[in-house]
Amino acid sequence: MQNLDPKHTTCFLTAVQAGTVRAAAEQLGIEPSTVSRNLSALETAMAVPLLERGRTGVRPTEAGTLLIAFLRQQEGALDLLQSEFDALRNMKRGKVTIAVGEGFVGDLFDSALNSFAQQYPDITLALTVGSTEHVVDQVTSERAHLGLAYNVARDPQIRVETAKTQPLVALVRKGGRFDDTALDLTMLAKMPCAIPPKSFGIGAMITAVEAKHSVRLRAVVETGAISALKAFVRNDMGYTILPRFVVEGELSDGILSAHPISSSGFAEGVSSLVRREGRKLPQAANLVLKHLRRMSAFR
Repeated sequence: MQNLDPKHTTCFLTAVQAGTVRAAAEQLGIEPSTVSRNLSALETAMAVPLLERGRTGVRPTEAGTLLIAFLRQQEGALDLLQSEFDALRNMKRGKVTIAVGEGFVGDLFDSALNSFAQQYPDITLALTVGSTEHVVDQVTSERAHLGLAYNVARDPQIRVETAKTQPLVALVRKGGRFDDTALDLTMLAKMPCAIPPKSFGIGAMITAVEAKHSVRLRAVVETGAISALKAFVRNDMGYTILPRFVVEGELSDGILSAHPISSSGFAEGVSSLVRREGRKLPQAANLVLKHLRRMSAFR
């Protein structure tokens, strides 16, 4: 096997992530024909097909999946080596990627990143925001050093650094038309609500509670955007279901009102700070890890 050309591997990883050669070319700022040539050259060098090409795009073959894992490990090893070089020179710098569940963003900035950036101005923090599934995928594939997610399923590839039980509560507009209602599960099923989809940890918990109690919530809006869920409630359109730490500011300012829900399923939610099991983190990521433990989600 020949040495891997970085231009070829960059095109390969980008094409897999983007899903099509054209989308990869747009991301890389080159012609689609150049991407195709680089992919063909990589397959020739590896002497094995790496991509399945179809009308809807490209996806990795079994060999391609192995190569992706190897390249991710290689990136992590180089990152770690650079970190150790920096440590020898007593320098605290680098780039740390954090996969963040949508509901953690506000708490992340308020409780951790502000102080961290002041203390370590030469460390760059790259954030990727999405669902619980997204966070787990980013961490297990080693595209992210650390992850913040809600209701993470047990996974041998995931190591939980810290976790805290954070029950789900029903949130309504303070003083609004739903604020004086006793919000048990039966009543919630009759009221309009906005909730996250099942790919989010919160949405998965709601789905499980619905199945357990044979009820169906009246979701008039389904979205993973926390800002949209808050706007729905602020406009007194109904309620949403979130952990308290996601809306600490709105509760303190008297904008929203939180009501406990009398269902054991909603009391079992857990906020987790995770990393890939067995991965050695660079110095910069370990520094970030200490600050993330201070978040309201883990108090």
